[in-house]
Amino acid sequence: MQPLLTPSEAAMLLSVSEKTLGRLRQAGLKFVLVGRSIRYRADDLETYVESRTCHTAPKTRASGTMTSRSGVVDFMALAGPRISRKPRP
Repeated sequence: MQPLLTPSEAAMLLSVSEKTLGRLRQAGLKFVLVGRSIRYRADDLETYVESRTCHTAPKTRASGTMTSRSGVVDFMALAGPRISRKPRP
């Protein structure tokens, strides 16, 4: 039988806080009750991580400045002639 991990050890192993570990437990992370104490098996933590591992890359959004293939557009130069007032005679 493998040694059981305390909540602080399990949180450190998963690189999360103990509060987050509690949320993960509510979301389905397996744990062991020893009297009133909560303990974790390393195998259960590994299984949980494997079940949450994504095997595809997340889609990334293109930023607004990089979507144009025509280059940089100076909108102020384009808008300048249209919004400037005509000189009075």
